[in-house]
Amino acid sequence: MEEKNYTTFIDNAGRAIFGEVQEETQDTIQVRNPVMIAVNQQQNGQMAVQLFPIFFQEFVTESETTGRSNFFTYNKSNIALGTGFTIEKRIAEQYERIVNPVLVPNTPADTSEEPEVIRLFDDE
Repeated sequence: MEEKNYTTFIDNAGRAIFGEVQEETQDTIQVRNPVMIAVNQQQNGQMAVQLFPIFFQEFVTESETTGRSNFFTYNKSNIALGTGFTIEKRIAEQYERIVNPVLVPNTPADTSEEPEVIRLFDDE
């Protein structure tokens, strides 16, 4: 995986946000395709980590320069930036799978053959 500049922070709504830094100034940070990190306890007592996009790429018109990416700019005075740690590699991999999905073409079924008919009752 190519080296990317990821960030994580707590926004003013208390959500843990993760994403790729697009641009950063002294006062703001712009994040490409930010996701919310949700941790839930499963029935077996283990914790499950899920990533939810802040804004779904499917809602964005595709562009030649940025694809379907969306960018959000956060004021640093309104968030708590995470520092002094690196996010677990599996979180970054899950993030990449969400924001860069492998699309499978939708191929129509072969309609040239008659569908198989299953007889439930004997016709006499």
